[in-house]
Amino acid sequence: MLSSLLFAAALGTAPAAQPVSLNRVFAKGERSQYEVKAHLVEETRGGGLQTFVPSDLDIVYRFEHTVTELKQDGIAVLRYLRPTMTVTEGETVDSAPKTKVEKINLDATITVSPINELLNIVENKKSGLKKTVARRQLGEILDAFVDGLGQMVLFIGSIDSSLDFAPKLPFDEVAPGDTWKRTAGYSPQKLAGAEGKTAVQRLDYTYRYEGVVDSGGRKVHRVTAELSVETDLAEFLHQISGRKPEQTGLKAIPFRLQSKMEFDLDLATRKTLRALATSQGRAEVLTTRRTEPVLEQRMRGRTLLRLLPAK
Repeated sequence: MLSSLLFAAALGTAPAAQPVSLNRVFAKGERSQYEVKAHLVEETRGGGLQTFVPSDLDIVYRFEHTVTELKQDGIAVLRYLRPTMTVTEGETVDSAPKTKVEKINLDATITVSPINELLNIVENKKSGLKKTVARRQLGEILDAFVDGLGQMVLFIGSIDSSLDFAPKLPFDEVAPGDTWKRTAGYSPQKLAGAEGKTAVQRLDYTYRYEGVVDSGGRKVHRVTAELSVETDLAEFLHQISGRKPEQTGLKAIPFRLQSKMEFDLDLATRKTLRALATSQGRAEVLTTRRTEPVLEQRMRGRTLLRLLPAK
C-alpha cells in the first residue's frame, strides 16, 4: 500500500479511489422520519392569448418508516406511514391562495431491497391518496395519455414514483464517475421504418456516483441522476385509439422534460439524508386546423426531501 502511494506521488497523481458498495444497511427497529417539500410553477397560454398565465402549487408532507423485520440478503420489511399532505394553490387573478390539508392515512407494509427497490407493497388499510392531488395542475391532456410523465415534474405521487425510497442504488461496487440506469417510467416512441406505428419507450434515469463529499458539515456519499424526455403524445394517442389526425383534429403534442436529482447518503448505512430534485418541462397541443398551438404549458418543479432529527 505504501509503495503504491509513493509511486503515485512520484508520478504526480493521486491514487484512484477504491470501489465502494452503496447497498443500504438496515437495522431492526430503525425509525426514520422525513419531510418533503415540492413547488411547481406552471405557465399556460391558450385561446389566442399573447402571454402566459402563471400559477403555482406547493405540496408538503411528512412520512416515516420503521424496520420491523430483517430477511436474508439484506432485505428489510418496513412499516410506512404518511398521514397527511398539505396542498397550497397559489394566488391567481380570480382567487386568493388556498390551502387544504388532505388526509392521506397511508399505512403500508413495504419489503425493500438493499438497492432501494420496492419488492412488495401491502396497504394495511385503504388510504386516501389520490393520483390527481399532485398532478391536477399539470394539465389533463398530459395526464390522460401517459401515466407518470406528470409525476416526474414534481417527483410526488405513489410510494414507488416519489423520492421516498430514492435513489435506486447500483448492484455492484462503484467508484467515483461510475454510472448505472434505472427505469423511471414509459413514454411513446415512433418506430423507425414503421409508418404510423409507435411503441412504449423506457424512461431511464442515469445515476452517477460522485464520491465522498462535504455536505452540511458532514461527509456523505453523493449520487446524482439525470433524465431527458422528448416525445410526441399525439402519436401514442392515435396508435392506441386506432384513429387518424384528421379524425381527432390533433396534429402533435410534443412533450419535453429535463430532470436532475442530487442525493446525500450516510457513509455507513447509505440511508438517504437529503435529496434535491429539479425539473423543467414543456408541452404544446397542435391541431390540424391551426398553425399555432392551441395550448402551451411550461412547468418548473423543485422538490426537497430531508431526514428529520431523531426525537
